Amino acid sequence: MTTISRVDLKFELGLGKVSDITSVRKALGHRKWQNAQVEGVDIDEVREYYRLVREKMMSSTDALIQIASERNGYAEQCDDINDREIDHSQHQDGEEETNGMVLAVRNATQEASLAMTDVADAASDQIVDAFYIALGANVVDKLTERSSQVRSNFAQITEAIRQTPLDLRKGSLPGKKAPKQISGLWG
Repeated sequence: MTTISRVDLKFELGLGKVSDITSVRKALGHRKWQNAQVEGVDIDEVREYYRLVREKMMSSTDALIQIASERNGYAEQCDDINDREIDHSQHQDGEEETNGMVLAVRNATQEASLAMTDVADAASDQIVDAFYIALGANVVDKLTERSSQVRSNFAQITEAIRQTPLDLRKGSLPGKKAPKQISGLWG
């Protein structure tokens, strides 16, 4: 026959106190509900009770009745079920647990959303500042580069002009023109 300690069963089911298992066993009418070791079918009934309450969202009373109604020849080894043995102050029904979970998820989501908004706001300020700084630095860099290119291009033109010999044979220079003298018979 399989046995498990109440402490191990408590950890397996994720319960806070060993007395939770004891009270469920007593409520189910297990004759050996005080034993530290839980045996055979009693283990299955305790597990089934918590499955019905947690997963199927049944009330404690309905879970006890369903378990008792499914007993096949095992009922003679049990006393009557008694839901008053379970401490209902520690239990919530399925709807309360579901609502609590939904509220917890909603609160966590809202807080995460607000936190992400704060992060985005702080990051956007820095991104905009970085954009303007980068824009200003790039504009200054490009203007400096362009001005040095312009000066360099004009320097090449100036040097080319200096290197080119001037041919002024057919050119006319500005200034005062001397009168032409006509030489000939009279003069």
